[in-house]
Amino acid sequence: MKKIGICGKIGSGKSAVGVLLAEKGAFVLDLDVEMHRLYTESEELRTKISERFGAVCVQNGTVDRAALASQVFKDPRSLKDLEKIVYPMLQKHAENKLKRIENSENPPKIAAVEGALLFKWPEFSKNLAEIWVVQAPDDIRLERLQKRGLSKDDALRRMQIQALDPLPPNDHYEYIDNWGSLAELQALVLQKAQI
Repeated sequence: MKKIGICGKIGSGKSAVGVLLAEKGAFVLDLDVEMHRLYTESEELRTKISERFGAVCVQNGTVDRAALASQVFKDPRSLKDLEKIVYPMLQKHAENKLKRIENSENPPKIAAVEGALLFKWPEFSKNLAEIWVVQAPDDIRLERLQKRGLSKDDALRRMQIQALDPLPPNDHYEYIDNWGSLAELQALVLQKAQI
């Protein structure tokens, strides 16, 4: 089983790459989805978030993502604090899921882990055969984020915060330019995956 990472800045289209791989039979672990699952399932995580960001961020047995986002995307230090709380738990969760898939009776040819900032997990990333970096120009990313329902100001703020985390050098990067059509993206993904 070949393990790859899919990363890229917000609005780059990494989720679209994950969907295209899943359609071809790959196992795709979306770290955003898994993080939201942990927000509901992990009492330890909810307690730590409540202690750091306030009880307003934990409502009805889960993390109130909107309340949390309103804090962390206004202040880069708050975002770093959230990452210190969430990332170790999320990384362990992802490692366990990949092990179960790899040791299953009929593992897929490819297992992909999709997450915006995989490069912040150097120990995890070194076990990946490749890391695909999905990229698109800022104006296209901004347009995509607004189509998702974010205000222009909110989208720009999130883009600016991510810009503070430049991609460090890595020999395993493979770049996917995603500013064309979905058909063009699909052709690039199939070529890279060789499926």
